[in-house]
Amino acid sequence: MNFSQALDRIKWGQPMTRAAWDNPAVYVVRDPAIPGREYNINKRLADGQIIPWEPSVDDIMANDWADTVRID
Repeated sequence: MNFSQALDRIKWGQPMTRAAWDNPAVYVVRDPAIPGREYNINKRLADGQIIPWEPSVDDIMANDWADTVRID
């Protein structure tokens, strides 16, 4: 799916991954808002680290987005 479709799912809390990331455990997900930010979208890395996420141009132009399962 494309980024626009993936973004709609992210807004509703669905974790999304990309085939280019080569690991379904690497994904972006919307987390509860934090003060000063209405949206809080984080990326979970393969090692379990969670970092703030801002899409790259490659992410925005990609058509390899897919649903995945959240790992907590």
